[in-house]
Amino acid sequence: MGLSPTDLFLTTVRDLGGNWARSGLTALGIFMGVAAVNATLNIDAITTAQLQNQLAQRDNPYLVFWMFNPSDWTTPPPDLGEADFAALRQAVDGIAGISHETQVGWMSQIQFQGQVADQVDVQGVSLNFQETTGRTIVAGRFFQQSDFEQYYPVAIVNTVLADQLFLDTSPLNQGIFLGTTRMTVIGVMETKQNNADRDPTGEVWLTENYASAISGGWDWGRPQIAIQELENYEAVEAGIEAFLSQRYPGFQVRVRGNAEDLYQQEQQQRTSTRILQGVGLLSLVIGGVGIANITIAAVMERTREIGLRRAIGATDWEVMMQFIAEAALLSLIGGTAAIVTIHGLTKVATTQVFEAPYSFRVQDAAISMGAAFVVGVGASFFPALRITQIDVVQALRGE
Repeated sequence: MGLSPTDLFLTTVRDLGGNWARSGLTALGIFMGVAAVNATLNIDAITTAQLQNQLAQRDNPYLVFWMFNPSDWTTPPPDLGEADFAALRQAVDGIAGISHETQVGWMSQIQFQGQVADQVDVQGVSLNFQETTGRTIVAGRFFQQSDFEQYYPVAIVNTVLADQLFLDTSPLNQGIFLGTTRMTVIGVMETKQNNADRDPTGEVWLTENYASAISGGWDWGRPQIAIQELENYEAVEAGIEAFLSQRYPGFQVRVRGNAEDLYQQEQQQRTSTRILQGVGLLSLVIGGVGIANITIAAVMERTREIGLRRAIGATDWEVMMQFIAEAALLSLIGGTAAIVTIHGLTKVATTQVFEAPYSFRVQDAAISMGAAFVVGVGASFFPALRITQIDVVQALRGE
């Protein structure tokens, strides 16, 4: 005779309540396993969010390079053209784009109506500068093709310089002076951190060709190679060095970037996450062993009950479901308690102990609970399957 879902639930609760100590220890095993898994997911989410916040404070991960002849330092480096960069993008996977930047060395002081800003970084940039750096315009506009073609004396400033020079005045369409050269401000760009150990400073961007025209030779250009994903940082770096060394033998290549520290941090995070995941899985396996043991013990203790139920018409599947339901209920109790506990502890830790971005993620809770059910139900399945091999007559005798 089969059991209704309600009767199955009540029978499961009654059977588990008949041995609170064993049921409690088994649920504790599941609790520890799910807690370890959920804590690992929370730590991974927090460290990933912190890393993303640090990345957001900088330009998109990029690499720059320089080349030199080690046997003759007076030899000029190769003048790379569009064909070189097209071949580079084809040869090296993980490159998102290549923009060009001209550093204007002699200009570092900017003036506006008596206001002076020193130590300003003045650069000429290509039209795809935003595409590779990820910088956004907060007011006005970015350069257009006509600005390059007509050599318009226009400039874009970052928010730091805008606050320094213009105070409560809008920078747009105002004239600033780079030395004796007057530039019209057409846009204000967000400020980002160029170096991890230095606060952001004032920056001015010009069109690349105009910067070269007014620099009088006191400038140097460099390609800025944007990387698609931070995890590709080291591979792209090695690929650029190998490609240029092969294309221009006799020259040594040096490559550096703006996110090497964050790449190392990400790699350490991945290693730590794998270790924590291993600990969590081990804890779940231990909990699964407890589930298997309680199922085996329950089958042995209730042999006569099993025989009686089968004798009056219960199918093997119905009898198995009774024991699997017990494992599922223990997994539910232990898993829910673990998720609630870890969420509470993580919330307290990230608000009272240290500041860190954290919010409850349903997908992490679902993964943790899913792991609990997979281990709990999976561990109970084979002991429950043994029920189908019990002879009814022997079971009624208690053998």
